[in-house]
This record gives sequence, C-alpha cells and structure tokens, in this order.
Amino acid sequence: MNLGGIYQDLGQLDQALASYRRANVLKPSSISIAAAKNLFFSDLHKDNSEIDKERTAYVEGIKELEKNATRFERSDKCILTNMFWIAYHNRADDKDILESLGRSLQPQQSQNKIEKTISKKEDISIEGTINLGICSNFLKSHTIGKLYSGLVKALKSKGFRLTIFRGPGTKTDALSQEIDEYTNASIRLPESLKEACSIVSKAELDILFYPDIGMSPYTYSLAMNRLAPVQVTSWGHPNTTGMQTMDYFLSSSLIEPQNAQSKYTERLIQLTKLPCIYPTLRIETEKGSGSKFKLPLDQVLIGIPQSLFKFHPDYDEVLERIISKLPEAKYVLIEGTNKPMTQRLKSRWEANAQKTLANSIFLPRMTQQDYLCLLETVDILLDPIYFGSGNTFYEAMAIGTPLVTMPGAYMRGRIVAGGYKQMKLDNAPIANDIDDYIEITIRLAENADLRRSLKQQIKTSALMHLFDDQEAANEIIEFIHAAVDENRKTGCLLPVDWSPSKHGSL
Repeated sequence: MNLGGIYQDLGQLDQALASYRRANVLKPSSISIAAAKNLFFSDLHKDNSEIDKERTAYVEGIKELEKNATRFERSDKCILTNMFWIAYHNRADDKDILESLGRSLQPQQSQNKIEKTISKKEDISIEGTINLGICSNFLKSHTIGKLYSGLVKALKSKGFRLTIFRGPGTKTDALSQEIDEYTNASIRLPESLKEACSIVSKAELDILFYPDIGMSPYTYSLAMNRLAPVQVTSWGHPNTTGMQTMDYFLSSSLIEPQNAQSKYTERLIQLTKLPCIYPTLRIETEKGSGSKFKLPLDQVLIGIPQSLFKFHPDYDEVLERIISKLPEAKYVLIEGTNKPMTQRLKSRWEANAQKTLANSIFLPRMTQQDYLCLLETVDILLDPIYFGSGNTFYEAMAIGTPLVTMPGAYMRGRIVAGGYKQMKLDNAPIANDIDDYIEITIRLAENADLRRSLKQQIKTSALMHLFDDQEAANEIIEFIHAAVDENRKTGCLLPVDWSPSKHGSL
C-alpha cells in the first residue's frame, strides 16, 4: 500500500495501481486498500475517451465497495478516494458520483451519529460570541492559506471565538504561524478519526467551516461526521462534496451559472462578492529580472503557469489555433509535480498539437518570488478552459498582467470572469466562446500599447475592488450569524434564496 502511494507521488501510475491491487489480494478486508484499488484516476489524460473510461471504472469501483461492505473491517483512518480529480474532467455527473461515493463510504468513516443537531444555546445578538472552528490541512503558505488568512483575521476582529483544526503531519511555516496568532486555539488532530471527532466535538462549536474539502483525504473523511450543528464548505476545492453532513457551500453570484443549486448537495449560498479576503500583495520584482528565466524576451510570451492537470484534452486544439496565428510567440509553462506528468502532456501534444509543443517552454518549478517575477515577465496570461485560475488570478491582478479567460459551465471555470466583474474593469479580456478567446489573445499579443493600458487599469482596479475586501468579510460574517441563528431557532437551513444585505449588515 505504501509502495503504491510512493509510485503515485512519482507519477508512475501503472505501478501504483498494480501495488494497490496486490495489496488488496493480500488483505481484502481493508476498506482503505480496496478504495485505493477501486477509486483510481490518472492525473492527466491523453483524450476524452480515457476520461470517460476512468470515470466509468470509478463508478463501478464505488458499487464494488458497496457490494463488499460487510467484508471490510471498520476503519479508524482516512480513506484515499482520489475524488480530487473529478472536478477537472468537465463532466455533468460530478454530483451524482460524489453523492454515491459519500453514501458508500460514510458508514465506514462515521464515528458518531450523523443526524443534524440543534444548538442548545440561547439565541444571540449580532454582537454575541460564536464558537467557530476552521478545519484544513492547508492554512499555511499554500493557495488555501492565501485565500483565507484575511478571513481569519476579520473574524477575530469581530469577536468570534476561533479554533483552527489541522490534520496530522501538516507543516508549520510563517503564514500558518501568522494565522494562528488570530485564533483562540490551534489544534493538531490525530490520525485516528474517532479521536479526532471526539476532540472537535468537545470544542462545542456553533459552526464548523471546511474551506477545501477534496484537497486532503483526511478532511474529506472527517467531514463525513456531524461535529457541529452547522457545517460549511467553500471554493478551496470548487466542487460539491456530495455529503449529507455538509449543510452549506459558500460561493458567489459573480461566479455561479444559472441553476447552480442543482450542482450542489449542500445549500448554496451566493454572496455578492468573491468569498474570501485576499490580502494586498506587495510585489518586489526588479526591472529586467525576467532574464533569469533565459526566455526569448524579444518574442511575445504567453504564460500558462498552471498545474498541468488543468490542461484538459479539449484545450489542445485551442492552443494550437492560437499559436498557428502567432507563430513567433512562445507559450511559457511550469513543469508538473513529477516528470511523468510533464512527459504525458508533451506526448499528447506530440500527437495532437505539434505547433504547441514546438513553441512551448517548460520551466522548472520555482520559488514564490520567482513565480511572481514570471507573471511580470510574460506579456499575456491564459486562463485554462473548464478549470481556471484561483490564486494565480489574484497574483496576476497585483502585477497587472492581462489574463484571458472564458467562463465555463461550472463555477471552477468562472472565477477569473467573476473577479473581473468585482473589479469593475472596463474591457476585461473575458471571451464569449472559444473563437472570442482566441481572438482576444491574438489582439493582445499583437498590440503592446493595449497590453500596457490594460495592465495599468488592472492594477488600479484590483487595489480598489479586489484586495482586502472588507465588504466580502461583512457578507461572510452576516451569513455565519444567520446560519447559526436559524439553526438555534428552527433547526433548519437558511432558505435557498438567502442573500446578504448590501455587503453585510455589520
């Protein structure tokens, strides 16, 4: 089992799956091993048929776990589900699969009764103290830490009693220490789910917030338990959890499509602002420092410095059409977390997008400061279709580099467009369709004056409307009070159409 995990981290997926299958033969009573064998996804696919084949196998794997449920020993440890990858496939049945997964695993992972509870405390006024827990393994120098550090600070300033819960093995760094300074307590939970559930339950929380269910197997398993009267998740991993134990999904009307509630198991809450408070970035990049990357600075550089698993097979044709119109331009990318991932993308392009491959420069993974320097160095940034930018959007806006985007059918592909709307940016590079996406990219590549003008507008608008957004903080705080009060009064959820008053009532 451990060997399979090592192979998976190294990107040697065939060997990983073979190890999991062998482990399952050796110990068929282990739900953790059976899940690793049956719930498997590649990190990057060669085509759509491979995506569909793996999703079909995943659904069959869930059914096999259900069929053999009585055979398994009860597990006190988190289960590896690979559900993280489902959001990257651009398929319409994510919710169905995730709900089936939750139903299959919840009896194994639940350490207590999952029925919804009602707080026994008296109703509180807006000034009253709410006991709020935040559970994540990534409240550190990571996208999640950057998205939510400002919220932790705002909550503390409004009198909440805050407790941070982190799973075993999480690392401490400067940002995690800064976040902890704004809390009443920071607790490292044990590997045992039973013990972890006992610790969280004893905190007697009014509300428990999981910013990123799906990013960590540990918090995914923990969230299958009812540990607070109100339980909330949000866009740290932008997909429904499929869990009956999760009450709300915190999002925004800026980024959700029509009929968005149908895509969520949770009650969807749509704020009028993006659901985070991102601190203003202090950018320190020296002029001309981009030469450190040894890039051809005399050519148009089109940056797509995203995780390679965001490169959906459908994106290949888009990139090929762009580079066919801009044969002297270069795509600038960052290598994957392991060499096989990078090689799989290159092999796919060798078969389907030769011009893209010939005009792509893959840079080694780099420090945060160098990454910001790279965003400054490239002329344009592209937001991948279907699953777009999150943290990179904020960093690009601080620097001002135009980021071309096309809103997708799901929230995960609409964040950049929603951010531009919040910024009130005129002539934002938001495409209506693929043809428009290509046309906007070409226009920006060919017009340096337009790029410079847009860059200044972006930096100005971001400072005014995007960073340190206290209006967003007020809306989130209003939601927390409303959700807790509704639970105390009726034991029910807020209505489907609940929305905050104008930027919160605080």
